[in-house]
Amino acid sequence: MEEYIKVSGKVPPGNESGNATWTRQQPKKKPDLRLTPGRHVQLTVPLEELVDKLVKENKVVAFIKGSRRAPLCGFSQKVIGILENEGVDYESVNVLDEDYNYGLRETLKKYSNWPTFPQIFLNGELVGGCDILTSMFEKGEVAGLFKK
Repeated sequence: MEEYIKVSGKVPPGNESGNATWTRQQPKKKPDLRLTPGRHVQLTVPLEELVDKLVKENKVVAFIKGSRRAPLCGFSQKVIGILENEGVDYESVNVLDEDYNYGLRETLKKYSNWPTFPQIFLNGELVGGCDILTSMFEKGEVAGLFKK
């Protein structure tokens, strides 16, 4: 680059200040899923059936507090970090979104028989929460299990 500047007196193309040609852009994150069209819309299907359909039709589903872009608890943040770090393709659902996922926390606790969040499902089955996923990650088991 120094040689080019000496010869031409200019900065080489693509290297000008503010040029983002060679910078790595953060990948766009998927939006979180919403289970209902809104809190004030009467469901024609029980919420438990919507949860069942969601976890069975998607390979990996993470029910978290907050969104994947902004987790609202340390456990959810850790789970999202592990899934992102391992390159797992997953769907996320914000259990705190009372506008579009009204009643989901209590429904999901009964559905999974698991009292806390986050909850991670793989192929329709509950894997567990943050502690289990963290243990799997530390043993190097996450990538193999979730990418099959």
